[in-house]
Amino acid sequence: MNERSAGRGVVAPFWLDRPGEEALGLAAAAERLGYGEFWVGEMLHFDAFALAGAIAQSTNQITVTVGPLALGLRDPVSLAMGVGSVETIGRRPARLAIGASSRALVEGWHGRPHGGEAERIEEAIGLIRSVLAGERTDHRGAHFHSVGFRSGVGKMTDHITVAAAGARMMAAASRSADRIVLNLVTPERARRAAEQAGLPIAVWVVAAVDPSPSAIDQIRRQLSLYLGAPGYRESLREAGFVDLVDKVREGARPKDVAEQITVEMISAIAAVGSAAATSAAIEAFEETGAQVMLVPVTAGDEMGTRTLRELA
Repeated sequence: MNERSAGRGVVAPFWLDRPGEEALGLAAAAERLGYGEFWVGEMLHFDAFALAGAIAQSTNQITVTVGPLALGLRDPVSLAMGVGSVETIGRRPARLAIGASSRALVEGWHGRPHGGEAERIEEAIGLIRSVLAGERTDHRGAHFHSVGFRSGVGKMTDHITVAAAGARMMAAASRSADRIVLNLVTPERARRAAEQAGLPIAVWVVAAVDPSPSAIDQIRRQLSLYLGAPGYRESLREAGFVDLVDKVREGARPKDVAEQITVEMISAIAAVGSAAATSAAIEAFEETGAQVMLVPVTAGDEMGTRTLRELA
């Protein structure tokens, strides 16, 4: 394991045109190449804790971070139980990441109310930490209630990351979290976030070494879904996607504007191109003090193996 790869992580990308079980092979490759952390989120394929448990059991040392998971879908006790289960199954520390997610996911997919997460996040983190500490709960708060629960597995690792796209979530996370994670941002935005938060910053960075046309199309299709999302649309406007964000806000369908996303636009928030150019882009993020978490493009690069090898 070299120092550079150990300081970087890998994210299960869940590309919409790829099978979700690809994450298992990707985690094995990330550990083999010496990356220090592997993130398991939740999209259309698997329950995040179930998949993270399988990955923790099938790997030996890479740190598994579960999330970011929507605060609106699981209560704090369930979140603590989930990450504690992953830690127990993997027999090594596991970490949790939480955030607001999107209205489409929380309300549309799951029928749960969305909004107000910035006001609830600090109370949620306090209760999660109590459960992870092995304490018996006695919490009657403004947003959450848990009395008489104590984890049967005892004290677990207490490391909580918050996905903070907006200013209010950033402020709340700064007061209560261990780390903040950003996605689809420029290095300059990452730098400002680090200065504002006063916490360690992790940044998800889409990466593709010598991307094929199919790889660029894969990025375009997925990226287009974020053009109208609150929090993301602001950072994408700053990154140079102004016209496309405006088109989506005016009613254009994301898939209809995807082909208008240029490689130059992608390069403002991602690491794509030659091995040298990709490395330079990653280093630009690291120069801000952020820890880079690679989101490998897998179209034309099975399991993202070449990209991960070049950047390890």
